[in-house]
Amino acid sequence: MILKILKNSHKFCLASIVIFCFLQNRTVSALAEPTINVLIIKDKKIRIRSDRSIPLIIKGQGFSNNKIKGLTLTKKNKRTTLLFDKNKQKIYDLKNGEKFEVRSLDRRGIWVGQKRYAGKLKIFINKNDILVVNVLGIEKYLGSVVGSEMPAKWPLEALKAQAIASRTYALKQKGNSLYDIDSTNRNQVYIGLEARTYKTQRAVNSTRSLVLTYKNKLINSLFHSSSGGMTENSQDVWKNKYPYLSSVKDFDGDNPKLRWNKKFSKSQLKKLFPRIGGINQIEILNVTSTGRVKNVIINGDFGTDQISGVDIRKRMNLKSTLVRFKFIEDNETKPGNKNLKLLSTNSLENEPLTHIVRVGETLIEIADQYDVSIDELVALNNIKNSSLINIGQRLLVPRNLLNSSYSSEKLLLVSGYGSGHGVGMSQWGAKYMASRGEKADKILKHFYKGVEIKPFKKYFL
Repeated sequence: MILKILKNSHKFCLASIVIFCFLQNRTVSALAEPTINVLIIKDKKIRIRSDRSIPLIIKGQGFSNNKIKGLTLTKKNKRTTLLFDKNKQKIYDLKNGEKFEVRSLDRRGIWVGQKRYAGKLKIFINKNDILVVNVLGIEKYLGSVVGSEMPAKWPLEALKAQAIASRTYALKQKGNSLYDIDSTNRNQVYIGLEARTYKTQRAVNSTRSLVLTYKNKLINSLFHSSSGGMTENSQDVWKNKYPYLSSVKDFDGDNPKLRWNKKFSKSQLKKLFPRIGGINQIEILNVTSTGRVKNVIINGDFGTDQISGVDIRKRMNLKSTLVRFKFIEDNETKPGNKNLKLLSTNSLENEPLTHIVRVGETLIEIADQYDVSIDELVALNNIKNSSLINIGQRLLVPRNLLNSSYSSEKLLLVSGYGSGHGVGMSQWGAKYMASRGEKADKILKHFYKGVEIKPFKKYFL
């Protein structure tokens, strides 16, 4: 009997030690998980509220763990005000530089505008805006990032590759003053709890703490939607050359939006390039080894400019720099176009036409409508200041420069492939490889050359 008791006691002790060690490891693991500070909104009016009955807890200067249902922050005419839902008559004035926290015990998160977020919120009152920063563990953050950056229905191995790349990218950004990372495609997209699914969380949990390293340092794990057949060398897009960000074959042919076109009218081009008066001619000076535009020279009404492919993509809001340019006729420009409001002052064909100035019109737009130069309009109408024309003013337009009864406008057609900067992992390429049975590590090592995949350590930073 005594022997039996001793055996049972021995088993109980072993079980206790195992349970203790398991709980201790979980505690250490939880403590070791890095946090991330994500800028989720920057605005002049912000609404924050709880999800149903569990209150929010606000803590900061003048507020000591107050429990509230919701609050509204407004910046107007250099004044920042705060009011709580329960007492909207009581208005608090906040000073520039002031900050406070909002947190909740509710697992359903905190509503900021139309989106829900886990973790806590830090609010900063700046000179021109109000900033809301979401502070949470990196693994919780990634559950939403993966679903924000990649459709959750895609193969699990592609989602796992995205989780490792996104974890690496986020940790690489740590160390800034107010926040580590933006929630838009300036860094990586994060739209809160609505993007988190069972499958995205599974992708994150199964890759927990894994990051991409090169020579024991976190890599700059850039990624994009689709490269158009070949990814790009980092030095051909930016100044920095990273050995692991070298051009490799992409597998993005299944992308339904791989090829795209975008058209620009003459008036749109003048708004985009006002200094040189739009674009009359565009010439590609050089391209990268993958065919992306590096530099172009553009000729406008008022001069010439040279611009990089990266800058022209940003200026014209193009999906990528793998583009070509061509001027085409606008077949939709027809006689009787209601944009051309013509009032004939004389039945003789060589007499000028009359245009009635409408709200918001400029001399450039009017000249563009009739395919005449601004100088001709200025001279014919004896205009001393081309920026001063009045609504309802009658302007004479030289008829003899019109192409018969209407002007066929030329459009700039931009034809392109892919979406994004083209550097690093292609998300459509990752999807294709995963659908063919490739694992996340194989996908990542294809797009990032010479890297290792390891659990995160602080010395990787």
